[in-house]
Amino acid sequence: MNPEITFILVRPQLPENIGAVARAMANFALHDLRIVNPLCDILDKKAVATATGADYLLGNAQVFDSVEAATADLHWLYGTCATMRHMIKEYLPLPIAIQEITEQAESAKIGILFGPERTGLENDILSRCHKIIQIPVDPDFSSINLAQAVILIGYEWFKQTKLFESNFNHGQTTLATQATTQRFLDDLEQDLDQTNYWREIHKKPLMWQNLQNIFTRLQLTEQDLRSLRGVLQSIKRSTSLSEPD
Repeated sequence: MNPEITFILVRPQLPENIGAVARAMANFALHDLRIVNPLCDILDKKAVATATGADYLLGNAQVFDSVEAATADLHWLYGTCATMRHMIKEYLPLPIAIQEITEQAESAKIGILFGPERTGLENDILSRCHKIIQIPVDPDFSSINLAQAVILIGYEWFKQTKLFESNFNHGQTTLATQATTQRFLDDLEQDLDQTNYWREIHKKPLMWQNLQNIFTRLQLTEQDLRSLRGVLQSIKRSTSLSEPD
């Protein structure tokens, strides 16, 4: 089971944004949504419509009357802020913050606070956070929509999880070992020698180096190499059949 992190919305104003937050969380397998003093009905029809199927998160969301109550069971608390405030606090770029949170989440409960759409988190709330997450943006236009901030942080978090790995390694094959790749390259070199591919033999070392780089950059799988061998064998058969007797 993957570690969980908690997203806490403080006084969100628009039902559309709350619904979009739920949708973003569902995209990245996040389930713990807490809301402090919402200024609208979190089950408003606009919120449900914007959630687009993730309205179960709205129904399961816990509503609190204070940040203290919403965060009482958490061990680490991170705030989000578009610009640095006048306080002594550690500000972390988003990728670095997520690396840290991923390590902490193995043994502790983590919460991330998001402020009201119009003002962001107030300084007295930020002062209670251990650290502050900053999303790299153009300083001349640093304001980010609430749901956009959630989706960016959710995406960075999801990339660190096993669910992300399983989505991109779901086939029945595995990455090719160095030995398997080398056998393929040895056979390819032999075939190219036999077909006089190099034309000018003194150019072979550099040409062969470039060809090897093409294959080694690709992180080929065992199935990839089997397919490539099949292609080469087909070309060889076709060439031998077309040669005059």
